[in-house]
Amino acid sequence: MTKEELLLQLQDALQKDDALNENDELDSLEEWDSLAIISIINLYEILFNIKISGNKLKECKTIADILSLAPINSSNGK
Repeated sequence: MTKEELLLQLQDALQKDDALNENDELDSLEEWDSLAIISIINLYEILFNIKISGNKLKECKTIADILSLAPINSSNGK
């Protein structure tokens, strides 16, 4: 999975209409709440078979921080 594909998955998990950007600050997103944290925890378990704690996600400040928790391919290849 590429970074761009994961951004689309995160956008869907957050139920956000607008595209996400790596530099987006989580606190500025209306959709960033406890339900969003649970959705991302579930998403990472399904996509990557990894468990991320709610506390770890709460430490994230930007979308890039969330992306850094995933084992993704940063190139355009899959």
